[in-house]
Amino acid sequence: MARYLDQAEVLSSTVEQLRKDLSLMAEELPLPPVGAEAFEALRSSVLPVLQVLELRGLHALQSAMYRVDIPEAHLRRTMDAGGLHALAGECVLRALQKVLTRMRFAGRF
Repeated sequence: MARYLDQAEVLSSTVEQLRKDLSLMAEELPLPPVGAEAFEALRSSVLPVLQVLELRGLHALQSAMYRVDIPEAHLRRTMDAGGLHALAGECVLRALQKVLTRMRFAGRF
């Protein structure tokens, strides 16, 4: 699914979705260059945000994951398996899923 991030419209919409879900300003989550490295660039940008949330406590992290639409059980499994790095990737993938679903039902994809 991450291969769709090599399309400018999909990448831009995914970044906007992440900003909305994680309550970030544009400068806090910049738009990475379109291409094969976009997924990793986004994951690397989301990771410090999750680290700050974790420092604020479990409730802050859970609240953010609720907005991203990652269920609590999935959050626990992901954290157990790969920690915040894996969770950052899951956040990017979930935002991408939301974007692709909206585009598909709008007839644009």
